[in-house]
Amino acid sequence: MNIGAAHRGHLPRAASGLTLLTLGLWASAAGAQNLDWSSQNLNLDNNRFAAVDEVDRGNVDRLVESWSYEVGPTDNISQTTPVVIDGIMYLHSRSTLFALDATTGEELWQAVLDAGDPGGSPVRGPTFADGNVYAYRGADLYAMNGRTGEPVETFGDGGVLPVVSAALQAKYPDDFPPNLDPVSIGYRITTPPAYHDSTMYVAAALSEGHIPGGLVIATDSDTGAVKWVFNTIPQGPQDSGWEIARDTWGDGARAGGGIWTQPAVDTDLGLVYVNAGNPSPDYDGSARHGINLFTNATIALDLETGELRWYYQAVHHDLWDWDHVTGPVLFDVPDPEGGILKGVAAAGKNCLFYMWDRETGEPLHPMVETIVPTETDVPGEQAWPTQPIPYNAAGVPMTPLCATFVDLEDPEQMARSSQLYSPYWISKEVIVPHGGSSFGSPSFSPNTGLVYVTGKNGAIALVVKPVGDSLEPGPDSRGHTDSYETIDRIMEGFPPEVTVSAYDPLTGEQTWQAILPAETAIGASGNLVTAGDLVFQGVEDGGFYALDARTGDELFEYEAPRPIRSSPMTYQVNGKQYVTVVATNTVITLALP
Repeated sequence: MNIGAAHRGHLPRAASGLTLLTLGLWASAAGAQNLDWSSQNLNLDNNRFAAVDEVDRGNVDRLVESWSYEVGPTDNISQTTPVVIDGIMYLHSRSTLFALDATTGEELWQAVLDAGDPGGSPVRGPTFADGNVYAYRGADLYAMNGRTGEPVETFGDGGVLPVVSAALQAKYPDDFPPNLDPVSIGYRITTPPAYHDSTMYVAAALSEGHIPGGLVIATDSDTGAVKWVFNTIPQGPQDSGWEIARDTWGDGARAGGGIWTQPAVDTDLGLVYVNAGNPSPDYDGSARHGINLFTNATIALDLETGELRWYYQAVHHDLWDWDHVTGPVLFDVPDPEGGILKGVAAAGKNCLFYMWDRETGEPLHPMVETIVPTETDVPGEQAWPTQPIPYNAAGVPMTPLCATFVDLEDPEQMARSSQLYSPYWISKEVIVPHGGSSFGSPSFSPNTGLVYVTGKNGAIALVVKPVGDSLEPGPDSRGHTDSYETIDRIMEGFPPEVTVSAYDPLTGEQTWQAILPAETAIGASGNLVTAGDLVFQGVEDGGFYALDARTGDELFEYEAPRPIRSSPMTYQVNGKQYVTVVATNTVITLALP
């Protein structure tokens, strides 16, 4: 097999469209000094850059708590990023949509989300568009009036759209009848949709639920009508990319590939970008020989048709649960020849950082297929012999965003520590890095020209329990938990840490890295960058930090009362800037006195 062709997959160029949205959405004229935050990652670029600078490097140490709001103990908002429009903050749990006064935290109203099974997946926030708030529960999408919380009656059935069910019936009518509940077999929505031109781009699936592929669904934002559906693991000729992916799964199951994070959209190129998660089952690839496309890949789709335009697989035949699941971030930087470099970046749980030309899918810098360990005693396993390693412009491997080798002082533990891409075994416990970047999107500042990536140093010791092709679709992550005998997190001698790394897209160089303490290597916090040259980052032990965007120096620390697993956001109302982060079940908003 030609690996270069297999994982790069260049396809015809997409047609040109509208102008790229590069900055935050100003709610009104510049003189109004309002900055709204309309979706989890702010804008279609997913760049999490807020063009507001009232809070800057010189005064950030004066931030104090302005207000807080606590939801009920059963309302899980731990990974939620709120949105703010015209002075109203919106956030939702699995069961409830909340509207708050963004300047005081006063509750304005609640709306109950009560249709369908909510499933057990986290909620990462709503999307606001055309006066409506779009929330989700289980496999359903909701549209609510932003002022009143009342359902939008024209959307779906009285404001509720079983969007995943509709997509499956449209794509696979023989396999998914109307009476089949998608949540019962593991399909869930875990991320806000992206909105553009009266269309919602919805991402769904649960990689570990042994589901036949993650879904990208384009649906009409007014009526809910499904326009197109793309499956990250093509199941047959009806799926775009089938001819490319068909032979990359052997004769076994074609499952996994969930999409955990919000799509990005380039309206000028007419492309929507998603990152797909790991194949299923985890850890045991004996029943899925091949590189398993399009899992662990960044994927570019035609905005109007959903057809595959290009892809790049970051991890072949994943055996480590190294989901490629950060949100893709788009960036424009001037190149040395006077042009504009239009890139897309992503990071993974393997602690590596990737950048491509977002029109063609070509790596911005060399991506070298490198020989990796393959030895294992898992029956029938065929670990892939090479993996793509990102290099910088100088021709050396890019500095990882977190640890790719677990260096332990204990000799017995050290003897079990393995290099990057070492497969697990059934006869012995193998220790490998397990943290990386997950769920939270990187950010990009046009002021500094740098991309900021959150990572985590962590490690696990694992023994495989092969499951072969015995798994059935289900809601309880069985593709994940059934395929290991034991799993232990290595804390003693290798304490977990959060890393924030700044990369220069032009050179591929890591310009700085900050290391922050954390209680565990689990969590889902991304970062935020502002025009005040600040990077905000939360961590598991409740610490909330502001770093200098140019140097990485720590400028501010706030101690939240609970762990932070959400990505922060900022907004401005009547000239006053607020910075908000969710700590477990509490919305905390900071501002200058």
